[in-house]
Amino acid sequence: MWTKRLAQPRSQRTEYLARDKLAWLLVMQTLLILPLLINLPAWLWLVWAIAGFWRTQVFRGRWGAPGGTVKTLLTLVCAGGLIASYAGKTGTDTMVGLLVCAFVLKLLEVNSARDAQLLIFIGFVITACQLLFNQSPLAAFYSLGCLLVLLASWRSLYLTTAQSNGLRLGAGGRLLLHALPVMLVLFVVIPRLGPLWAIPNQQAAKTGFSDSLSPGDLGQLALNRAPAFRVEFTNKDEPPPANQLYWRGLVLDNFDGRTWRQRDSWGLPPAAENNQRVLESLDYSIIMEPHGQPWLFSLMTPQRTSAVSNRRPIRITRDHLLYNPVPVAQRLRYEVSSALQLEPVAKVSLSTGERAAHTRLPANANPQTRALAEQWRGEGLADQAIIERALSLFNREFTYSLQPPVLGQHSVDEFLFSTKKGFCEHFASSFSVLLRAAGVPVRVVVGYQGGRWNPLENYLLVSQSDAHAWTEVWIEGEGWRTIDPTAAVAPNRIEQGLDDALSADDQNLMSNNWSGSSLLYNLQLRWDAANFVWQRWVLNYDSDAQEGLLTRLLGGTEVWRITLWLVGLGLAAAALAAWALLRSHARPALRAEIRAIQSLERKLAQLGYVRAMGETPGDFIARVIRSEPRWQASLSIIARLFEQIAYRQQTQQLAQLQEKVRRFPF
Repeated sequence: MWTKRLAQPRSQRTEYLARDKLAWLLVMQTLLILPLLINLPAWLWLVWAIAGFWRTQVFRGRWGAPGGTVKTLLTLVCAGGLIASYAGKTGTDTMVGLLVCAFVLKLLEVNSARDAQLLIFIGFVITACQLLFNQSPLAAFYSLGCLLVLLASWRSLYLTTAQSNGLRLGAGGRLLLHALPVMLVLFVVIPRLGPLWAIPNQQAAKTGFSDSLSPGDLGQLALNRAPAFRVEFTNKDEPPPANQLYWRGLVLDNFDGRTWRQRDSWGLPPAAENNQRVLESLDYSIIMEPHGQPWLFSLMTPQRTSAVSNRRPIRITRDHLLYNPVPVAQRLRYEVSSALQLEPVAKVSLSTGERAAHTRLPANANPQTRALAEQWRGEGLADQAIIERALSLFNREFTYSLQPPVLGQHSVDEFLFSTKKGFCEHFASSFSVLLRAAGVPVRVVVGYQGGRWNPLENYLLVSQSDAHAWTEVWIEGEGWRTIDPTAAVAPNRIEQGLDDALSADDQNLMSNNWSGSSLLYNLQLRWDAANFVWQRWVLNYDSDAQEGLLTRLLGGTEVWRITLWLVGLGLAAAALAAWALLRSHARPALRAEIRAIQSLERKLAQLGYVRAMGETPGDFIARVIRSEPRWQASLSIIARLFEQIAYRQQTQQLAQLQEKVRRFPF
């Protein structure tokens, strides 16, 4: 018995993308992932190169689409690479790497407009991820450019006719311009819950000094011109004197014969209650660049500090240092109030244990230095006299240099009695060892000294090259006093900055493209000022800044005020859009040949010839020719050109028509 065979359903037809649309997707993906590949493992470059080359070969018709085996192999390579690169750790970098892998591999199977649309949606997330690694003004403008290309690519998926690249970008630009006001309003009014880029990542910048100090450490750092932090002083149009600009970061009080370290790594109790009256104070805010460490910087004796973006408060330690609860992995803005001068107290003394800790030296290390200190003490010199004797020694016999000789095991002995040439860490270390050997309590402080004032925005730029080491000496009845032995050798370093204290050879090491030209130097100042404004008003737009701005704009931050403001802006935008729409319908754009004929009609009207209602341009021109035979040659050419353009689409004749109309009646 025969049975009728059921009709099989037709498979859904796949709509393959045109080559120009695939080309746009390739360009879009290239622009989006280039900034991310700089911060991600190098093997991702290889995966991207393979995927891009394969997709290009498919685009050219040389290869077929990759099969399941190739896709599986590439997926396993990406999974293994992520596991090997991040050792199983989960974090921002790992998630971004996984997203980039998906973004790259998805390109291999894009065939239809639906596939391409999914790729573009991933591209919007990739664009946001760019700002996790870099939030500079250039990065923001680059992200806007990526959004422009994304919108142009998205729109081009649905074009049915060919269109030039300029027109596609122009249409995408109009869409972006329409969205920018909405982005701005949302940025201003949406509650600030902490910036997205505050998420810690594994590739956080780690610049600056470490928690130990050895000969040569800061000398190498002096060659680095990268910014460390920027300081804005409250109600001040100029910085304090240079000899007050000692930015304390770490106190090192444990010496092993060559290297200084913290005796108790941030395990000290917080600062005790200080009942001293503040005679002079200074308020300022600091925008700290990420350095991957928990310490912050402040002047002299910080009394109060706060950071709005921190969930846990900044801690002021017993040594008057600022300690952040977590390492500074992203740019941080914090405010400080420092006491520059405190009311003297009647009696200040160190405990026996603290005095022993701050005079301790390793046994059998630097014997010559010990002998010299014992000789001074044997002469009956008091603590202040020993300090002056050591500073006088540095002033007479030593040289400040970025290129000191390499020191061996007894580094202080070799420096004091042999090389006599060094950088700030050499002077701070040897001065401290001398005083400790004489029984004077002393400790080494590392941080930054000075900075470069930018008058365009009135802030101080402190660079990595301003890294400095100095000492704090205990004076009975007074407390810890800052003494900088480098100032005895190179006072210009403190008063005028590092460059003015160096020899010609050292200055050649420090030279850069900006220092040789006043024009380039001014451009650098302006660019850094632009970065400062961007960081202050955009990156540090927190809840306090938002409250202040909304109060100035609306008179308050109540919900009903913000709602009314948003409704008003929405109504104004809707009215503007309606006006533009009605205007475009009321006055439709005329074709160029019609505008040319209208220009001719205006000229003829001045000569007494007006086109009648319902009269065609050809009939009108023929009537004028019958009345004025002297215009027959020029008007006949105009009529012929108009007919060729209007009815035969010979648009190449347009320029000639416009020229003939312009010259009529001659």
